[in-house]
Amino acid sequence: MSAVVEALGRCLVKGCTWQPLERVEAGVDGLAEDRLWSPVDEHLHCLRATGMPELVGLEAPRSALDALGPGRDQTVHYYDRAVRASVHDGPLAQALSAAAGVPVRLARSRDGQRFIWSSPVSLLLRSELEEAGLPQDLARYRANVVVDDRKAPLAPAPGQRLRIGPVVLQVERPLDRCIVINHDPVTGRRDHSLLGRLRPGALLAHGCRVVHPGELELGAGVQEVWGDSLGGVAAGRD
Repeated sequence: MSAVVEALGRCLVKGCTWQPLERVEAGVDGLAEDRLWSPVDEHLHCLRATGMPELVGLEAPRSALDALGPGRDQTVHYYDRAVRASVHDGPLAQALSAAAGVPVRLARSRDGQRFIWSSPVSLLLRSELEEAGLPQDLARYRANVVVDDRKAPLAPAPGQRLRIGPVVLQVERPLDRCIVINHDPVTGRRDHSLLGRLRPGALLAHGCRVVHPGELELGAGVQEVWGDSLGGVAAGRD
């Protein structure tokens, strides 16, 4: 294969540490457990990574989330979207509060809605990183799927489909990037100024929807497919 999956990842809590994975289920609403949680302020507004990018270096492991216990059923505000969620306090929320410098609680979507503004799955190409002269530490970009296509660069366009093992993704749009990519993914400290190197509009990566669910895994080959060339794979899935 000339293009393969080089990295997979998710954020259990929006804005916090990106978690690398060897394999993960991709469903119609995105990767399993990706961004089901979000930090919220005292007014139940989701914290924006653009305002508090230092949170990218703060770990939010599943064990800490499981220890939060039951929360209060409330409506939180994700930009202009109202999301029913259970809102929790506890040690992890306190750690987030200390890092953010403001009182923070943690909200978990109750209806499966993700705290994702654009497409359910973000796809990043290694060829685009090299073309832009960007750092190659992949966690910095917080993508769900990173494809090494340097031997034969891909050129995803809206409507195109990509087969990755049993999974089929359909490209919906290019993704714009925020100042989070300027921050070290481990420490959260600002160590770069990268937005000026991106395509006009600060575009990097591609937003995709899942046409055919299944398991993604490292090393899987990536094939470009169009229209009906999927055969029976995507039948009845649109």
